[in-house]
Amino acid sequence: MTTVRIGGINDLNTSDSDGITVSIYFQGCYRQCRGCHNPTLQSFHDGVEMTVESIVFYIKKHRNFYDAVAFLGGEPLEQPEALQELLLGLKAIGLETWLYTGYQLDQVPDAIAIHCDVIVAGEYNQQLRTGGFPASSNQIVLDKRRKAA
Repeated sequence: MTTVRIGGINDLNTSDSDGITVSIYFQGCYRQCRGCHNPTLQSFHDGVEMTVESIVFYIKKHRNFYDAVAFLGGEPLEQPEALQELLLGLKAIGLETWLYTGYQLDQVPDAIAIHCDVIVAGEYNQQLRTGGFPASSNQIVLDKRRKAA
C-alpha cells in the first residue's frame, strides 16, 4: 500500500483550477525557491503520512462537490509513485487533474504527465512575479483540455 506525505488537503478550493477543486499539498521540496508560496511545505519531516487509498476513498465519497483535483506542494514530483497512483485513482472517477511543479515541463515523467489535464511547470521566480496566473512569467502552462483548431 503506497503512502504519501502531505501537508494538507484543501476542500472546495476555487483558486487552483477552473472549477471547484480539492487541492492536495505534498509535503517536501528540495527546490527552496525564494519567495515560495508554501515555505512550511518544504521540510520532508513535517506533514502527515496517509495511504493513497484513503485519499482516493475520501475524494470519491465527496465526488459530487468537485470538478478537479490539484496537486501542489511542496513538490509533488518528489513523491512520484504516490502522485502517479493518485492520478490514476482520481482520473478513474472522472476528475480533471492539475499539477503544479517547480520542474520544467520536459522533466515531468511521461507516466505522470499523461494523466494530467493541466500542468503548470517551472520554478517560481520572485523577480518575474505576475500577481496572477501563472505565478511567475517563466512558468509554462500546458493545458491539454484545449482542442487544436
